[in-house]
Amino acid sequence: MKKMLLACVFFSALAASAQSKLPFKKSVPSIKPVVEKVARDFYENFGNIIGDTINENGGSIEFKSRVTPPESLGTSITKYVDPYSYAWQATMFESEDFHEAVSRYKEYFKQLNNSKLTFYDKTAYNLSGNYDAPDESRPFASSVLKLDGTNHDLQFFTVEVGLSYSMPDWTVKVMVYEKVPDSQVRPTIISSGYSY
Repeated sequence: MKKMLLACVFFSALAASAQSKLPFKKSVPSIKPVVEKVARDFYENFGNIIGDTINENGGSIEFKSRVTPPESLGTSITKYVDPYSYAWQATMFESEDFHEAVSRYKEYFKQLNNSKLTFYDKTAYNLSGNYDAPDESRPFASSVLKLDGTNHDLQFFTVEVGLSYSMPDWTVKVMVYEKVPDSQVRPTIISSGYSY
């Protein structure tokens, strides 16, 4: 009986030791509630979530965002002068490890794809898009999600989950912006003629 008890204690200790060496996969907090807050303020030009000015140049002004996802490395709102528009972005992950970055990129896409977003007027729309599978041989991947509704005011509303490489890191970002099709962008008239 003593030998059996001793064997049980030994195997229990061995099992506990083996489990502590197994990699622990931490769950990624959902970004959907934050994207929904940003979406609600989208047509107010993010007026309720815009913070202090970070940087200003001739074509754009970058602000801090008052809405920040859990585990975000940084968030900002950019106001573009031409064409006039606003964009919100959150840098969610950076790593030299391609596979870790792809895992995060895929997770954020899965959290947002086929989710429902409720907007300022209390209407809800499904957000969906196609997954752009990353490949280590190209420096970026971009999965774009659009709304399924027919609301004219939201036809250009876009959420993008992006993965990009800038030596030495792979970076995962989530962005919310208005994407007008290139065919609908008009040339800007300047004194020497047209510029596109």
